[in-house]
Amino acid sequence: MNKNTLVLTACSLGILAISCNKNNDDKIPQYTVPDSYATFDNVEFAEATVSVNMGAGFTGYLGKGSTRQLSQDTVNFLWNNTNNAFTSEFTPNLPNTPAQLNTSGFSIAAKTTDAIIFKTLADSMVKISAFYNTPGSQGVAGKQGGTRLFNYSGFEFNQGVVKGLFGALQLSQINQHLDASKTADNNTVVAGKGTAMQHEWDLAFGYVCIPKDYDSSKAYTAAADPARPLALAGYFAERGKFIKAGGTVYEAFRKGRAAIGAKDYATRDKAIATIKEFMEKTMAAGMYYYVTHPQAITDKPSQLHELSEGRSFILALKYRASTSKLTAADYQTLVSIIGPNENAYALINDATYAKLKQAQQILTNTYGQLQP
Repeated sequence: MNKNTLVLTACSLGILAISCNKNNDDKIPQYTVPDSYATFDNVEFAEATVSVNMGAGFTGYLGKGSTRQLSQDTVNFLWNNTNNAFTSEFTPNLPNTPAQLNTSGFSIAAKTTDAIIFKTLADSMVKISAFYNTPGSQGVAGKQGGTRLFNYSGFEFNQGVVKGLFGALQLSQINQHLDASKTADNNTVVAGKGTAMQHEWDLAFGYVCIPKDYDSSKAYTAAADPARPLALAGYFAERGKFIKAGGTVYEAFRKGRAAIGAKDYATRDKAIATIKEFMEKTMAAGMYYYVTHPQAITDKPSQLHELSEGRSFILALKYRASTSKLTAADYQTLVSIIGPNENAYALINDATYAKLKQAQQILTNTYGQLQP
């Protein structure tokens, strides 16, 4: 992360003044970009934090399906945030307490794009959890490797929900709020929330789910850092480290928020483009790893698990921005190669890993080098 305060002007950015001022008749003043998002006034994004925390709690419960039969009622209650379903058992060390989640007035169902797709996957996890004591194998649903519960074709439904919500909940909301910030009012200030444009921007930042004082070089832990990067942001330090996604996204959010305060809309729009690009590339980097590493190992449960993660990122990438470099045709090719409906055993039983290599090539051609 850049520790130096940035000072932005139209000239220093190489942008003509007329371009910067298209939404504002006054000359853009010199302004600073602070090192920390916590420096900004009137920042509020409780909706975002609660929603991502709910997603973490919901998928935390689904993960229990490898050790016990899940309750369909509990899944329904969690999805719709009814009956005080969130408990400390599957929401440990999160910024929000179970009581805060239960009384928030928000729900995963209401914030997830194409919610029925992911509710169906969750319901499938409930059904497959009936086999938590059954040894699984090719064509037979059950547990493999001691901890992983697969369906007959080698897919983990809970991974489909986890990674799918990275896109349908997190990325979808980020993109929606960033887009809304382009046309929202930036003159009337509401105490605690700033202008409508600032609030849209802050909600997008909140859905990324990183701390206001995020440090991309820090090794966050659940026990020490309840407000740690969550969900897709948790991949910044894992699969997105090589592409420097975390620091890039955080800096762009700080630049954009400062630019909005100065009514420098050209810089805001550049920040939007950067955020969208690197949030998507983080998912692509995760997918790339999970279609590559299974080719280097021979343990089938581990191969199936990693492929479940990689195949689930296909679900998330559906919610990429319209400006994405991944074409609709290439996306459909990826779906046909390794989508969740394809048979994982066919992918790993092929000694040449031809389809996995094809998926790798599409990702590399689209996004460039994603891993060392």
